[in-house]
Amino acid sequence: MPPQPWKKLSSRDILRDDWLRLRADRCEIAPGRILDPFYVLEEFEWVHAVALDRGNRILLVRQYRHPARLFTWELPGGMVAPGEELLAAVQRELLEETGATASHWRPVASAYPNPARQTNRVHAFLADHAAITSPARPDAGEVIECAFFPIPAVFDLIRDGSFGQANHIALFYLALEQLGAITHHPRPAP
Repeated sequence: MPPQPWKKLSSRDILRDDWLRLRADRCEIAPGRILDPFYVLEEFEWVHAVALDRGNRILLVRQYRHPARLFTWELPGGMVAPGEELLAAVQRELLEETGATASHWRPVASAYPNPARQTNRVHAFLADHAAITSPARPDAGEVIECAFFPIPAVFDLIRDGSFGQANHIALFYLALEQLGAITHHPRPAP
């Protein structure tokens, strides 16, 4: 018999605040097999901008990430507010974190960061002709610097771990593929 979706028998909140909800579900994972508790993080959708200037340099932000205890270069982005459109959210995040705007936007991809534990998705948009047009206005809990990098330099940041968020790396590669900078080559038949 092929695997079937789990049945959620009950659910209780462990934590619920403005940032996330942690719940404990009681699930039947197969007939007669109960998993209790199974922890699920309900988070807001995330958006990230792969913002390129007219010289095809990518705009990155650098900030401290307390759980990992390190500074990391990342794609600008953040949480989508309830009821907010994805494009409006990514444009807002780019402006808040970097002071940049872009003249042309297109979706790149949507993916689940960790469907084993989280309910949300991350959405990437490609922003062409990005330019810093105003001062950044980061949230109160953010201290951010930003800079444009040539694309080969981003590969160096990935290799040395400075650009190390797996979701951001995947979105960066998918954006490059959309730009035609990376092509998918099927493997030859054995």
